[in-house]
This record gives sequence, structure tokens and C-alpha cells, in this order.
Amino acid sequence: MKLRVLVLRTVCAVMGLTMTAACTAQEWHTMTFRADAPGVDEGPLRGFVPYSSTRQGPDTFPHSMEWFYLPLSDVVTGPDTYDWTALEKELTAISGRGHQAVFRFYVDYPKKPSGIPKYLLGAGLKTFPYDDSDNAKSSTPSVAPDYRDPRLIDCMVRFIHAFGGKYDGDPRIAYITVGLYGFWGEWHVHKHPLPGEPSGWDIAQKDKDALLQTYVESFHRTQLEVRTAKVTENRGLLANFGFHDDSLLNDTIGPQNWQFWPMMQQAGMTANWQRRPMGGEIYPQLQTGLWDSWPNKAGQDMSEVIRTAHATWMLASDLFKSAPTPEQRANALRAERMLGYTFFCRQFQVARSTAGPATLTVRVENRGIAPIYYSWPVEAEEVDTHGTTVGSGRALWPLATLLPGKSADWSLTLNALPGDAAAILLHIPNLMRGGHPIAFANAEMGATRDGWLTLTLANGQ
Repeated sequence: MKLRVLVLRTVCAVMGLTMTAACTAQEWHTMTFRADAPGVDEGPLRGFVPYSSTRQGPDTFPHSMEWFYLPLSDVVTGPDTYDWTALEKELTAISGRGHQAVFRFYVDYPKKPSGIPKYLLGAGLKTFPYDDSDNAKSSTPSVAPDYRDPRLIDCMVRFIHAFGGKYDGDPRIAYITVGLYGFWGEWHVHKHPLPGEPSGWDIAQKDKDALLQTYVESFHRTQLEVRTAKVTENRGLLANFGFHDDSLLNDTIGPQNWQFWPMMQQAGMTANWQRRPMGGEIYPQLQTGLWDSWPNKAGQDMSEVIRTAHATWMLASDLFKSAPTPEQRANALRAERMLGYTFFCRQFQVARSTAGPATLTVRVENRGIAPIYYSWPVEAEEVDTHGTTVGSGRALWPLATLLPGKSADWSLTLNALPGDAAAILLHIPNLMRGGHPIAFANAEMGATRDGWLTLTLANGQ
């Protein structure tokens, strides 16, 4: 009891209240978990992702992000000359639908026209045709550039600096996969021989590291992802990136040492998900019929892949091409709710003062398999029985530090807590205008106002 009094006096002192001001705290109020609470399935920065070109309608599977590729030639128009129109068009369209973007730039995409900047081709950059992935059968076959040419590396380095200078921290962007090198920008090429160079088309390791280092120098806020943990042996450099497995369910969890998770183990990167996002694409040939049963019958077990990789997002284009059946939708939602973070407000408490501000403390659990990778400001409003706002507060909680299976007590100062306040509404808005807010997996989510969690003040306390 003495300890409780001491704590309450400390709260009052911190808030700058006089010793004569009354400062009382409620008991902890317990909240109710609900996995399918309103807004959870559209939670930002997590979940299944369609291509941005997919036609969307009222029956489209819930999502908060969209994926696209762009050729480097769409932006780089000359040495240190950039036209961002194509990128802006994509970001504007996606954000206009209330979604955030995940994307990649490429210079070589099999069966599509080359993405090599035209000024490099005009300057004599060598290119090589190839048959891989039926590229030669396409009416618009791509070509591989000579990745050993320093002019190409210099172009990429300068582009990354310009890219980061303009778009780092842009709230329309969820994640960027680093791209540029290799087929589809996935940082791999087959071992085709070059004339007099049996080592093939691979980019030199020093140039790989130069590109990665440039990304680190250019992006301080937007999260970046690379294809595998073998892109560099520089572990300090590698730790700055998340990872994306573009062969999810096919080559994710082994057992071969060249597969995605075994490479993560060999590189000592299996805990990197605690700070950097994990994503990727479900292997396209496995997507048809994937949701017909649970667990899935084709490929590696979905739940095991998600738990092992601590995946936050997955490109699953087939899921969005047509409305799934009720069974397919239920199975897909089951998997989707496993991805990324799941915030649950377990309890809350209010320390009330008659002399001014009050303190709301919220006990939040992460019941997901990964953290969120950005921390956004939190807002609160006090409302009376008519829903009229009678007070407010704002705070920046370290959301990104809350790991799966952990809980944290976070506080927010309210400018007042009048006696007629019936509830406190809690809201974590998306930094992007029109974007989905972070929803709590609570039965009380949206009970008073869409996108807000209702914390009911019992008996006027």
C-alpha cells in the first residue's frame, strides 16, 4: 500500500502538480482480444500484397500495400539526370487507393524490354542476349548488361543517392527491395560465360558492396530489403537490410544449404527480423489452388514458413485476381493474420488529477510473429456520453521495439480529464494521408469511432 501511494505521488510530481492537488489512479481495466477486429486485416505495413496493376473491387482480398517494378531507364535519362514521373505515377495511384508501396527497380527483366538507361547503351555498354526464363521467345526480349563496366556501376551509385535524397522517408513507401542487379533485379544471374571471362556475368563483389553501402548511406528512414544473406560477407553492412525470399514456399526453409533460410543461418542473420522486415513472393507456380485447404498441399507448409522466417509481407498475386471462395478466403485470412505484428491492448489505467492533466497508461502486447518496423505518433481523445471531444493527448511510443510475445506499458498525457468524460479513444494514424491506421486486435476496436480503440471509463473514473 505504501508503495502504491509513493507511485501515485511520483506521478503527480512528474506532472508538475502541487502537493494539494488530488491525483488518483484507476485499477487496471482489462480489455478483450478479437483476432478479426475491424481494420486488423487491412493493417498497414503487413499482409498479402497484389500487383498495383490488379483491378480492385469490393470483393478484393483485404490489403494495405501494393507491389510494382520499374525499369531504371524510366527514371535515369542521362548522367545525373532524372525524371521521376513514372515513379510518381505509381506512388500517386497506390496512395490514392489508401495503400502503401513495395517496389523494385531493374535493368534486366526477362521477356520485357531492357531497363538499361539509353545513354549507357549509346556510350557503348555491352549487352548479352540469353534464353533463360524463355526470354528469347518473347516479342520483347531483355538483354543482360555488362555488370563489369564501371560506367554502369557509377550510374547505379549516383541513382541510389538521388533516389534516397528524394524519397527516403516518403510515407507512401512501405519497403524498397534494392533491385537493380540481376534477373528481375533479384541479385542473381546464371553463369553464362563472357568472352575470355569464364567467371560469367556476375557483378564484382566490390561493386555489390558499393551498391549496398550506397543504399545504407542514402536511406535512413525507409526500410530496405535484399534477396539473400549471401549478397555480401560484410556482416556489418548486411545487418542494415531486411530480406525478401522471391521463392517463398518453394525454397524457403531448406533443407539445401543454398535455400533461403539455410543461407540466413550460415550468415548468422536469423535474428535480423527483430530490426528489419522479412518479405518476398510466394513462388508463382504454387499460388494456384494454394488456399483450397489448410495446411496447403503444395509446397512447404505456409505456417512453418511464416513462423520460421518471421515474415511480415508476401506478394500473392493470384489471391487478388478474382474473388476467393468462402473456404479459400478463410484459409487465406488465417495465414494473413499470422504475418507481421498483431497489437492487442490488454489493459489500461488512468491517473486523474483535479488540477489539470491526466496520464493514460496502456499495456500493449504483440501477439504476432514480428515487430512493426516504424514508430508512428499515437493520438487520444476524451469523449463524453454524446461523443463530443472534451480533451486530447498525443505521444510517440516506440512501437518498433515491441517484439512478439512481449508486452509494454506506454503512457500518454491528456490535457484534461473532465468529470463528464465517458471514454478515451486511442488512435494510431498512418503517416500517409488516407492510409490505413494501425488497428488493435480488440473487441473494443471501432466501437465508438472507426479506426479508434474505445477505452471505457467506468463510473466516471
